[in-house]
Amino acid sequence: MMLTVITSGVASCLTATDCAMNGECDRVGDDPQQPGTCTCYAGWVGQRCERLDLLPSQHGGGLRMPNNESTWGGSIIEWNGTYHMYASHIVNGCGLGAWTTNSEVVHAVAIAPEGPYTVKDVVLPPWAHDTNAMLAASGEIVIFFTGKAGVRPRDCGGSSVQAADRSVDIPAPPPPPPPPPIPRAPPKDSWMIYARNPDGPWSSPVMVLNSSRFNSDYFNRTGRIAVCDTNLNGIIRGDGSFVGLWRRCETDELHTVPHTLFAADWRNASTYVPNLSPLFVLGGSGAEDPSNIWITTARDGTLAYHALFHDEQATRCMLPTGCSANGRHAFSLDGKAWRYATEDAWTRNVTLTDGTSLQANTRARPHV
Repeated sequence: MMLTVITSGVASCLTATDCAMNGECDRVGDDPQQPGTCTCYAGWVGQRCERLDLLPSQHGGGLRMPNNESTWGGSIIEWNGTYHMYASHIVNGCGLGAWTTNSEVVHAVAIAPEGPYTVKDVVLPPWAHDTNAMLAASGEIVIFFTGKAGVRPRDCGGSSVQAADRSVDIPAPPPPPPPPPIPRAPPKDSWMIYARNPDGPWSSPVMVLNSSRFNSDYFNRTGRIAVCDTNLNGIIRGDGSFVGLWRRCETDELHTVPHTLFAADWRNASTYVPNLSPLFVLGGSGAEDPSNIWITTARDGTLAYHALFHDEQATRCMLPTGCSANGRHAFSLDGKAWRYATEDAWTRNVTLTDGTSLQANTRARPHV
């Protein structure tokens, strides 16, 4: 479905939807047509409650590898008072630019959500990337990731963390449906594994989204398979169904258009059905890196789905530093039709606990 844009620059509201479902619309009197103002929930600010009220970032927090080896996309769950992060680590001393060959998934632990985190083991050897972890109501830890068997990591002359467990191997993918468009790069399919404990043992990976089949040129400008990953993320609902968000990189220029995906049973790969109609279309490179989805309930009982995106609209990708490090919030009342915010939820500017700040020009892939 197409995007419904929240009106910007107006302080009044009629319902909580005017407050991005991140707050309540408080009105004076009982007249339902009398405008009110948004009272934001904790963690959100702004006239429409679309901006994150972020705390300063802690020095020495997060995940820092020996020798400053590159990491990407830390997804965190809490388990019995301990915080478990599943993140991409670039092996063999290579930088982030080698993510398509040298990314593995590491498991790190901390006693506080902000860290610091210490690597405990390797969940998936290269090549595996874009890790998104979540909890199922039935008790499993479920990890969605991008991966491919048989990719040989490059050697950039550096060392890698030696981990205790490299027992999960990505099986060779099934043949893509014939005939595929002219391939330009190895497919970056989306897979899923799960375990009853953060330390495993993990199930064998199963493919839930075939990049060769679905991540092609939607606008049919080139007739080629896109070279980007699908960014699949979402939420497992209490009934075991899955509501997901993924992107198609439309055209050679990798214009990013978000889509929805639904599965009747998160365990059953055959029930994963991607929606090929654009969720919303934005200028330039669009929006990517959907976060995990979370759910809120408004005062009147209205349920809402929420996610964060890395915003890459046209003018953002014309910056000297490359595409924007800013992000935006989106919400939905049914998981199908989503509203994309009109102002940033965060920017590249990061405030630190000592009062200093820095610019994170590659700030992306949000997790909540």
